[in-house]
Amino acid sequence: MISNKFNVGNRFILTFCICLFTLTSCGDLPVYSESIAIGPEGWYADKFAVFEWNIDDESLRYDGFVDIRHTGNYSFSNLYLFVNLTFPNGKQRTDTLQVSLADARGNWFGSGIGDLVDHSISYMENKEFPLKGTYRLKITQGMRQDPLMSITDVGFRLEERE
Repeated sequence: MISNKFNVGNRFILTFCICLFTLTSCGDLPVYSESIAIGPEGWYADKFAVFEWNIDDESLRYDGFVDIRHTGNYSFSNLYLFVNLTFPNGKQRTDTLQVSLADARGNWFGSGIGDLVDHSISYMENKEFPLKGTYRLKITQGMRQDPLMSITDVGFRLEERE
């Protein structure tokens, strides 16, 4: 007869292996992902969140997302962002993003737990980067309130397109 300790140990190992397999097969990890915390003093219009990543294969295509986290006390239903992309050769492209964060009744579009709300904003779809090298993305807020309160994190995520 096998002891009860042996069965518990085997069940633990089996459960661990199943969980590990499930977590690693749930999807591809992003090529790049970083988030920058905004302090309690607010997000000033002259403060940039800066993200840098390398592209080694210019034939691949990517999807890029700006990730915003705010508290339930955020005063607006939208957010304006200025996004500046610098290519490895120094050329730049600047975009203005107008993001709706809530519906007309004030219900947040994002997801979250407790008082924090997360939004994943599509910034680039099926993007091919034409040059190998380091790309830099700078994001700042373009709202009239300065500093902008209740934004807690700004992030950028780059995923390889399948």
